[in-house]
Amino acid sequence: MLSAIVITKNEEDRIKACLESIKWADEIIVVDNGPQDNTLKIAEKYTQKVFKVNLQDFSEVRNFAMEKTSGDWVLFVDADERVLEPLKEEIEVIISFSDYSAYAISRRNVIFGTEVKYGPFWPDWVIRLLKRKDFESWVGKIHEYPKFKGKLGYSKNSLLHLTHRNIDQIVLKSMEWSKIDAKLRLDANHPKMSGWRFLRIFASEIFHQGILRRGFLNGTIGIMDSILQAFSMYMTYIRLWEMQ
Repeated sequence: MLSAIVITKNEEDRIKACLESIKWADEIIVVDNGPQDNTLKIAEKYTQKVFKVNLQDFSEVRNFAMEKTSGDWVLFVDADERVLEPLKEEIEVIISFSDYSAYAISRRNVIFGTEVKYGPFWPDWVIRLLKRKDFESWVGKIHEYPKFKGKLGYSKNSLLHLTHRNIDQIVLKSMEWSKIDAKLRLDANHPKMSGWRFLRIFASEIFHQGILRRGFLNGTIGIMDSILQAFSMYMTYIRLWEMQ
């Protein structure tokens, strides 16, 4: 039996397509973290297991959802991801015959409507399919990951990830994540921010995104994404300065 989990927050424009792509699962669980739109009403058309929470820790949300499952295997899908037919068929085989305890699934990333495969965007492995009896917990406030007993396998097929859809979505997401990231750095006693630190961080992040991750070498989309990623990191340090 497969349980599919979708974590959402104000995803009324995307949740239907996501749930359509996993409606073949034996059980669907939707956890909405801080709902302010019609996401829950849409989700209730696909499952009765819909929950409202208000948690800041991404691992807490995923662990909460995991506790609501009853399947032998659990698949985590974000609202901006889609399970296409080849991956569906592969998962059905995995949960029937595999000896692995978890699977990493690659993602086909779409930025501003264009699929990209440079730098970190391919194969972009994420551990999303877990054998329930071997699962331990999700850890990490952001960029969370699951701990489990046993071996990790890798899928042959990919999730479709509709990331960075428009400038509003990117900026709003960056503003939200920067609050958590800044607090983590503050709690870790990060050195006091100053003018020269801001200049160094800006220069190093532009180099990291544009050159090391090859964003500047991949046309208009790559250049825009590199600048926006650097902006996201910069907002973290501005928030850290405020907190200090």
